[in-house]
Amino acid sequence: MKAAIDNIALIKKFLKGEDVLLANRELRVEKALDEIQLLTTQGILVAKGQFLSNYPKLAVRLESDYWQVIHQLALGAGFIPPKLAQEKSDGATFAKYEHYSIPEGYQLHCQEASTFWKTWWVNHRKLQLMDMMLLCKKRWYPVTQVLCDTGTIYVKTWRGEQTLAISDIVVWLDRNTHGQRSRAQVRKHHNQTQVGAASSSQVASAVARQAQQPLVPPELQQVIQADVNGLIVHTVLGPVIIGGQNLTCKRARKTSRVS
Repeated sequence: MKAAIDNIALIKKFLKGEDVLLANRELRVEKALDEIQLLTTQGILVAKGQFLSNYPKLAVRLESDYWQVIHQLALGAGFIPPKLAQEKSDGATFAKYEHYSIPEGYQLHCQEASTFWKTWWVNHRKLQLMDMMLLCKKRWYPVTQVLCDTGTIYVKTWRGEQTLAISDIVVWLDRNTHGQRSRAQVRKHHNQTQVGAASSSQVASAVARQAQQPLVPPELQQVIQADVNGLIVHTVLGPVIIGGQNLTCKRARKTSRVS
């Protein structure tokens, strides 16, 4: 006999847009015209989504015992509620989610600005370029500085400065706040030779990382930033992230003049 699917597995299949009839003792998935619905066994609509277009959309019932788990799983699937705070304040029945592409290696967060500020403050000394990116006007921009003054948070990105209240809902990505980068450790019992060897190894590693980082000519530094992970080229359409090995930066010898 086939085992019943649990709630989390069922919700994940719903978020992938699977329209096969699924059900357990609490929830079921059904297709209705151009949308897929997630309902309780009593017939209460918990969430609905349109997944076939290039811009999948999702709506989740706020006053539901399942909202929190659906919200977290939706974030993991790249769905973001851009107006969540306003919808809650207005007493809306459903929160609307939009799908965004999440770069590989990043984790998506959708929390109050106060949490965003704390995350930056704890980690900013070890963050590198592109380690934290803020969603601004439906685009991801690297965060360069975050300041907090009398309840107002000022976030500097490549797009400019954003002003936030501590209760505002903020959407951001990070790739360095959950221990991905290992920190050098020295054993408690050691001798001077071991310490010297460890220091030499750290210096060599730092030199190697610096050697791998592409050099950006001074005349291009206003539009190109680089670190060991790649390049960011600032264009009129937003930042373009380029990754790979053996990257170089140079200005073309021939220029075109537009009359």
